[in-house]
Order: sequence, then structure tokens, then C-alpha cells
Amino acid sequence: MINFLIVLFIISLIYLAKVEMVKSYFTLLALQGILLFGLAYFELKEIDLIHLIFILLETLVFKAIFVPLFLQRITKNRNHRHHNGPMKGYYSVFITALIVIGCFMISYAIHDELTIDADHQVKYFTAAISSILVGLFIAINNRDLVTHLISYLVIENGIFLLSLALGAEMPMFVNSAILLDIFTSVLIMGIFFNKMKDYFQNADTGQLSQLKD
Repeated sequence: MINFLIVLFIISLIYLAKVEMVKSYFTLLALQGILLFGLAYFELKEIDLIHLIFILLETLVFKAIFVPLFLQRITKNRNHRHHNGPMKGYYSVFITALIVIGCFMISYAIHDELTIDADHQVKYFTAAISSILVGLFIAINNRDLVTHLISYLVIENGIFLLSLALGAEMPMFVNSAILLDIFTSVLIMGIFFNKMKDYFQNADTGQLSQLKD
């Protein structure tokens, strides 16, 4: 089941590169939150119950519900920009697929150095590093402010996957990562929210009437 969820997470990363409407990112972020919830449950179900409940609540309530709804709310009735980066459509998908393949090759190259459940750790490492690099690629390939925030959240999902790889042995490490995740997410979203208010206020469509042939 864990392998299936990791594969779905990687597929969602590839699809993120294909998305052209900003509002479509919200559904994918919610999907990734649900996948992380499933991975956290199956990976950490043997740890202390209090730690497990805290981790599951963070992934389900914060990543899968709160963040997508918050982004959808602050962009409601606003102009949802299309993907406006230099690389569009299947070119972005191709680059993202290359990133995933490269991460898998690197993970497999260090396969022999992993002493505990090496195959399992390779899958986590591939998905986590792919998420971080794909998030960076989305940020570089887009000029939209909302998309930059989404790329940061994708990077955070990759960091969360890295912490899950050690979760069974170090549950407090996962809890610390989650607290930092929530703190930085709220802080960054607050900054972006203030910036977006100025951004949308300046995007006055009434100025189009001043255009001349």
C-alpha cells in the first residue's frame, strides 16, 4: 500500500507540471495531503498513539483541508492566471519526468549504503527529492505569485516525506518537522496574502478601456 501511495504522489508531481490554471493546483495540493495522510498512517501506525494522532491531524486537517481551502478563499472572485512560464504543457511534463528519473537513479546509486530496508528508503528518497526539485522548477517556470506559494508548499511536502523515512525510529523528529512546517506555512501564507491584496488591487480590468488601437 505504501508503494502505491508513493507512486500516486509522484504522478501528482508530474501532473502539477501540466496544470495551466492556478485554481487546479488547489485540488492537487489536497490530493497530496490525503496521500501524505495515508503514508503517515501506514508508516507510523506502530508508534505512540499521541504522536500518531498529532501527525495524522496535521496531514489531514492542515495539508489536505485547511491550506487548499484557504488558498481557494483568498483567490475567490479573482483573476486566475494561466500558466505563463517559458515552458508550457508537455515540455514541463518532460522536464518533470526527467527530474523524477534522475532522483530515482541517484537513490538507486546509494542503494548499497542504506542499511535498513534499503528498497523502502529508496522509494521515499525518490519521491521526497523529486517533490523538492519539482517545486523549485514550478517556482522558476512561473511568474505568478500564487504559483510561487504553491511551489513552496510542494517543497514542504517533500521535506515531510523525508521526515517520514525516519518516523518509526524518531517520532519526535517528525513532530518537530510538523511544528516547523505549520509555523513557516502560516508565516509565508500571511506574507503572500498581504502581497496578493496589493497584486489583485492593481489588476484593475477597468484600465482596459484606456487601450487604443
